[in-house]
Amino acid sequence: MHPPSAPKPPVISEVHSTSCTVTYQPPVDNGGGPTSYLLERRAPGPDSEWIRVNHTPVTDLQYTIDHLTPATEYEFRVAAVNKKHQGDFSPVSLKIMTGETPEKPGHPTVLGVIGTSVCLQWTAPNNNVGAGITEYSIVFWTPIETNDTAVDVDVNMESLISYAVSVAANTEPLINYTIRNLLQSHTRYTFAIAAVNRIGRGPWSDPSEDIMTFDGMLNIDVIMKTL
Repeated sequence: MHPPSAPKPPVISEVHSTSCTVTYQPPVDNGGGPTSYLLERRAPGPDSEWIRVNHTPVTDLQYTIDHLTPATEYEFRVAAVNKKHQGDFSPVSLKIMTGETPEKPGHPTVLGVIGTSVCLQWTAPNNNVGAGITEYSIVFWTPIETNDTAVDVDVNMESLISYAVSVAANTEPLINYTIRNLLQSHTRYTFAIAAVNRIGRGPWSDPSEDIMTFDGMLNIDVIMKTL
């Protein structure tokens, strides 16, 4: 029996604020016996050292690593072990960055209701926790149903203008968005907002005040001419 060969670099997935999942493949040569695995991690840098993740070899080809530091860069490697020998470690994985979901935005304010359309405004989260917000989710509900929709951060000129003006005035960034012609007429609605980054969706904001829609549709061409 001889040492196993080094596995291929592990693949990292399911990256969260303090954990990730490492997947790896068996070595081409197991050295003549059953194979188990040891994993190590490090935060890249001139003084970084490899830290053993599991002191007892595991037989699974996937391992979830906990107790990582949020907003920190990591890389990983894996070595195969048989009954008598530990093989060389694999080449290093691609680097990953742990993160956190954003804090909750300010509760949405209804700026106006035009028929079955509603213009909302809310403040961005105080801290996007190291990973930029990619979109907002809007949830709206009536006494009998709930719906949600994903909204790009730079959804329209109104959002950009409000954001720039609020930052220049040294106030909290404001985001505007109009839900156009998606609601039912003569229906009471409530709204909430959540910010989304590459890690996932953060907590929902406090709800807005209830509003009542009415008959009519918003003419988008008219709005664009006023911008």
